[in-house]
Amino acid sequence: MGDIVVSIVAKLAEYTVGPILHHAQYLCCFNNIAGNLPNAKEELELTRNSVKERVEEAIMRTEIIEPAVEKWLKDVEKVLEEVHMLQERISEVSKSYFRRQFQYFLTKKIARKIEKMAQLNHNSKFDPFSKIAELPGMKYYSSKDFVLFKSRESTYNKLLEALKDKSVSMIGLVGLGGSGKTTLAKEVGKKAEELKLFEKVVMATVSQTPNIRSIQLQIVDNLGLKFVEESEEGRAQRLSERLRTGTTLLILDDVWEKLEFEAIGIPYNENNKGCGVILTTRSREVCISMQCQTIIELNLLTGEEAWDLFKLNANITDDSPYASKGVATKIVDECRGLPIAIVTVGSTLKGKTVKEWELALSRLKDSEPLDIPKGLRSPYACLELSYDNLTNELAKSLFLLCSIFPEDHEIDLEDLFRLLGLLEQCILIDSFLLLQASKKERVKMHDMVRDVALWIASERGQAILASTGMDPRMDETIKDKRAISLWDLKNGQLLDDDQLNCPSLEILLFHSPKVAFEVSNACFERLKMIKILAFLTSSYKWGSWWTKIPSYRNLSLPQSIESLKYLHTLCLRGYQLGDISILESLKALEILDLRGSSFIELPNGIASLKKLKLLDLFHCFLQTKNAYEVIGRCLQLNELYLYINSYAYEESPHNISFSRLERYVLIYKMYPWHLPTDMLEEHRPTRALCIDGFNASVQSFISLPIKDFFQKAEYLELRYLKGGYKNVIPSMDPQGMNHLIFLKLEYCPEIECLFDSTNVDLLQTEDAFSSLVILRLSQLDNLEEVFHDPSSRCSLKSLEILNIDYCRQLYNISFPKNSKLCHLKVLRIYNCPMLTCIFKPSIVQTLEQLEEVRISECYELKHIIEEVEEGSVDYVSSQSHTSLMLPKLRTLTIRGCRRCQGLEYIFPMCCAHGLASLEELDIEECNELKYVFGNEKEHDLRVYQHQSHRQTKVDINLLYLGELHLKSLPNLVEIWPKYCHPRLPNLEKLICQNCPRLSNFFLHMAVIDSNLQPDTTPMVIYYLI
Repeated sequence: MGDIVVSIVAKLAEYTVGPILHHAQYLCCFNNIAGNLPNAKEELELTRNSVKERVEEAIMRTEIIEPAVEKWLKDVEKVLEEVHMLQERISEVSKSYFRRQFQYFLTKKIARKIEKMAQLNHNSKFDPFSKIAELPGMKYYSSKDFVLFKSRESTYNKLLEALKDKSVSMIGLVGLGGSGKTTLAKEVGKKAEELKLFEKVVMATVSQTPNIRSIQLQIVDNLGLKFVEESEEGRAQRLSERLRTGTTLLILDDVWEKLEFEAIGIPYNENNKGCGVILTTRSREVCISMQCQTIIELNLLTGEEAWDLFKLNANITDDSPYASKGVATKIVDECRGLPIAIVTVGSTLKGKTVKEWELALSRLKDSEPLDIPKGLRSPYACLELSYDNLTNELAKSLFLLCSIFPEDHEIDLEDLFRLLGLLEQCILIDSFLLLQASKKERVKMHDMVRDVALWIASERGQAILASTGMDPRMDETIKDKRAISLWDLKNGQLLDDDQLNCPSLEILLFHSPKVAFEVSNACFERLKMIKILAFLTSSYKWGSWWTKIPSYRNLSLPQSIESLKYLHTLCLRGYQLGDISILESLKALEILDLRGSSFIELPNGIASLKKLKLLDLFHCFLQTKNAYEVIGRCLQLNELYLYINSYAYEESPHNISFSRLERYVLIYKMYPWHLPTDMLEEHRPTRALCIDGFNASVQSFISLPIKDFFQKAEYLELRYLKGGYKNVIPSMDPQGMNHLIFLKLEYCPEIECLFDSTNVDLLQTEDAFSSLVILRLSQLDNLEEVFHDPSSRCSLKSLEILNIDYCRQLYNISFPKNSKLCHLKVLRIYNCPMLTCIFKPSIVQTLEQLEEVRISECYELKHIIEEVEEGSVDYVSSQSHTSLMLPKLRTLTIRGCRRCQGLEYIFPMCCAHGLASLEELDIEECNELKYVFGNEKEHDLRVYQHQSHRQTKVDINLLYLGELHLKSLPNLVEIWPKYCHPRLPNLEKLICQNCPRLSNFFLHMAVIDSNLQPDTTPMVIYYLI
């Protein structure tokens, strides 16, 4: 019985004493609990910043952030805002006479917030965090040059019909080289994707020498699949399993021989109907050997179609003098309906005289190339004519030498210059002898054009060998070659004098995925005429100039290399080189490219190579610290690329100076993961400087040699800048940095403004930042204004992109008064809590190209466009230019402007009438927002009737608005004034959530003149049906 009583008493104590003590704690421990709040807040902010950095890095890798991460970030921002308001409340209560009564309730709130922040901190480990964004697939390929001629239309339709036939899984498209098979296959693939005949459509180039691994990688890249297997067999099995799920169309382009599908991983049997295949080939036999159920032939163009295509490319009409004499039509006849020949010859003759056209016709008629299959003689003659019509000898040489690269290879322009010393690609692109590749800094050769280039080189005594391997009997076939390139060497061959016996050789390129080369001493003794020598690993990708090197392969340079008296270009990329002191003896050397390689030290004698113009030490690993000293003595250089990935190089070389340096990319102290590789690859600046932790005191910077690099840079990135600078211009460059195209400042706590024109004596420019295109400002803790420019010496006339984030003291961007932002396209502002206004009306009138505005977490924001008083210059100007305001704005996103007395409306009515291109409007979590269009006064119907003396409706023409999102806007009353009539013919999606004061009247008005029909739950979501 006693035990029962004790148990009852204990239970009573648990339910009574415990809560009493808990509440007593709230009463007695206010200071202790409140004292823990800042620490918990700071810890959560650090975690949030870390997560946001991961988000930014993932976005740069084109990854999609997991919804759980985005929700966590939103929850954190909400809690931090609530904590901020709670701290303000604590401060108020501490001054109150009745503070003891309030402290009890506050302590409960504080404890809950601390617990909530601890919970968010605990839940910040995300797995997965992000996923790779899906590639665009067939949408990537442009259709601008595609012409669907009548003779091609039947082929196009046959291919589509075959794809719709479920009994057909293998289709062959056969035709002459250059007849347009690839282009047609791409268009059919795009149409199949559009019609949803397959879930995925993937294209892969096979080429004359199939590379299983390359084909596999091309396919998986577009399927979003990652290989974990290293062997080709393992990858084949993985790929096969993926292709058996869902439906996929594979377009295998340029197939020359029977492919072993099993080796690649392509399932093909009667039981698998989910994977369809289109293969393009020049041979019907290939289609038969591959057991194509349907073989479709692509014929050449008819005479009329050929004539139309020729006119298009030669830029002539039926009334042109060439046509009136019949010369043009006879030239078209010689092209025999082959599209590539027609396009090439037409482009070559564009702008030439009648006499030149007649001479071209004569050459075409008389030309009869030997050793060419009969069906290809006319196209070869056409392409040879295009070559002969090149008046620039350098362009001719470049055309022939481009054939040393493998078939279907995308050639980087920088490599053309370094390895071949030539840059005449524009002439060749205009003549269609070179094609623009997937990126603007690359070109490629059509495989038939490449065949012609190799044939011309052979016929004219400039024989070129481009091979994918080494033949032991190669000495008999290469004796008279001028250039040799050997690609994808896999067996670690020993290079000796028996393999390379070609005394006339001038260019020698070796490329290997993994091979460590051993070069015999006798090898180079028989190659004394060599001018260009390159050893390249596939760790260094040709098409990715800034690729980091994951590992090194050994390459030992023999003593005999010093016998190469004519060697002017040496590229050793991605190798473990050891001692390279032998390079001091190469007196004719002009280009030394050691990108991505590792070696002991940079030889002192490099500074004595008087002809050396280009030195590339980008991403090199050195074991000693002498490189900066040696480089500092290389005063003869015109180009320098420097980033040494070694802990021995922690300090920035402030005292390096080059009077002749015209191009440079200099990166100091940055960790590899901070390298701006994407920006450098995309923009290819002529002069780039990136420094992490640069300490330049105000007294010493002006006298430092490095200031020249700083002031002449096109691309400038500074992180953790120290030295007492409060601005960039004029303190660091009084001349205005007018060479600068890209500027990024990050973690520079002393910067208060970017440009300050108040110091008139120091400033030496009337138009600062005149070439600036991209400006990024991040984590500048003391930045108050971006531009402090009362004297209007900064026009920003070239600015296209402005990104500002985490600048917590920024209260105003303060665009210069007279600046014309006529090229600004993108404005993104994130987490600038003190920012109150974005634009003045006078600036808005210049935003003719602005397409995207995204503003988030700017808590104190009151105006997108600053309000001005009636009668002021800005007011009169804004009223007189209403139709010109933001004519190209497509996307407007505003989120997280939550403070009291904050943003009450988005645009005034004078601006709303000019939004002719607006497609997406997204407004979320703006607590004080009352209106989207129009301010308080403009929503007063009486004022409108008084001013206009009429009561008719005013149209708001948002003709392209497709999506309107309104979320968590507790004070939103009206979208537009009641006297307005919205015209929204393309509105497809309207989302309205947590807008309790918004009347159904405005939503129904939006629905009436749109593609929408109301959902069953009004005021929540409207969808297109």
